[in-house]
Amino acid sequence: MNVSTVYYRDHNGIVVTDKYLRTKHKDQALAPITSIRIGREPLHLSLALGLGILLFAWRFGDLLYLHEQLAIAATACIFLTAGYSLASLQMGTYIHEKTMLWSSYWRVRKIRDAVIAARRNLGDQAESAFIVEDLDL
Repeated sequence: MNVSTVYYRDHNGIVVTDKYLRTKHKDQALAPITSIRIGREPLHLSLALGLGILLFAWRFGDLLYLHEQLAIAATACIFLTAGYSLASLQMGTYIHEKTMLWSSYWRVRKIRDAVIAARRNLGDQAESAFIVEDLDL
């Protein structure tokens, strides 16, 4: 009987089993994966935008009303928070990585940890199968 161990499942349809990472739109086999990383590309853009907006409010603060300054500062904080919270999961081989999903940083970390656990157990099964095959010789 072929029963897959589920390492991660959420209400958005993302499932990590011992063989696959399945999302709503993409499936990825875990066996050929040699690289998995969390991409933080929006962080740099949001830092530039957020700090630029804050510097604008600081530089032209004498020309703005208090509620305008607060609105500009709130906009900058929204950019900074969104950039910090957003991340991508990138998987593949050494040079050919593809983005599997965009989500919150914390969810992507949980999924990455589940994929690492599944790969670790996949490697343990392969080693135990190899040892059993070696003992039969």
